[in-house]
Amino acid sequence: MSRNILAYILGAFIVFIVVPGIMVYLASLWYYPFMPENKIPIVFGAFSSAVGLVFVIWANYELIKKGHGGAVVVGAIKLSSETVKLVTTGPYSICRNPMHLGLVLFYLGFSCALNSLMALLVPALVLCGAYLFARFIDEPRLKRDFPSEYEKWVKDVPQRFWPKAKKS
Repeated sequence: MSRNILAYILGAFIVFIVVPGIMVYLASLWYYPFMPENKIPIVFGAFSSAVGLVFVIWANYELIKKGHGGAVVVGAIKLSSETVKLVTTGPYSICRNPMHLGLVLFYLGFSCALNSLMALLVPALVLCGAYLFARFIDEPRLKRDFPSEYEKWVKDVPQRFWPKAKKS
């Protein structure tokens, strides 16, 4: 239990302190605004970051409560315990990687609030990294550990990152 808490503290420090600090540094190196220089970037940025934060928290909650594991697992590096159940509810019922979606939206919003084209590199890199992580690390593990459940989930939720409206 304390291992999981320490892993989440470390993860939160990196996600919410280190990476935004890097974004501020990049923005200070070369300020090139990509949105109007008024309140629109701040409002849009705050909204995008808030939505992203909701997805990150909601996805982590589902992993802990329903998957009985954590999100701080990167291949062989297991800072938190792996999930023992495949989570397909909550945000995982609308896209297969809601935590990655949340991070991209959070950083996109932050770069909008900074109104810096340089800071936009971070959400772009996070999206590329999230795709590679999902495709080559996370999905093979889920296929191996939960084969039949995973195949059904992929059919029910084909989109990796972006939520898709369900037909009624």
